[in-house]
Amino acid sequence: MKRQFALGLGVAAVILTIPFASKLPVVAGLFHSDVAIAKAMQHPKVALNLVGEKQIISKDAQGKEVISWQGTNQLSVQSGDVLRYRLVGKNEGDRAVKNLTLNQPIPKGTVFILKSAQAVVASQSAQITYSIDGGRSFVAAPTVQVTLANGKVETRPAPAEAYTHIRWNLPGTLAAKAPISAEYQVKVR
Repeated sequence: MKRQFALGLGVAAVILTIPFASKLPVVAGLFHSDVAIAKAMQHPKVALNLVGEKQIISKDAQGKEVISWQGTNQLSVQSGDVLRYRLVGKNEGDRAVKNLTLNQPIPKGTVFILKSAQAVVASQSAQITYSIDGGRSFVAAPTVQVTLANGKVETRPAPAEAYTHIRWNLPGTLAAKAPISAEYQVKVR
């Protein structure tokens, strides 16, 4: 069964959360609008693009498998195909961004490929956490309660099918003009 996936920012919501240390109260902003506008212009800007690609496996002259990625705006996929989603961006502001958090939902009709999430940020590593409850909570290693045949309940790692969201958190700072890249893979159901 073929499915069409439109790849781009419309495929999945990219939620960019940048906590700020100070916030201007609404009333104060009304009386000091010139100050509010000046402060708003100083806030950092991170521009992100979502890129989707389909895994293509071929063989080289020696018969070894070669993996490449095909990316287009509209891609025809079948059950079992592997897709890679990449968030590619840059801090376009003149100031560093502190505690940058990126959230990405697992697209419907796909299953997350465990251990495929990663991030590339100059000189720091992102903390990657996952949600199995629709993005309400995130942990590094989601677990589920399983009732065994004998009635005993055990805690086990959550299956890949349970994953609903991925979060990348950069606990340090993303320097001005610095690039950022985060990615993960899914399999079409």
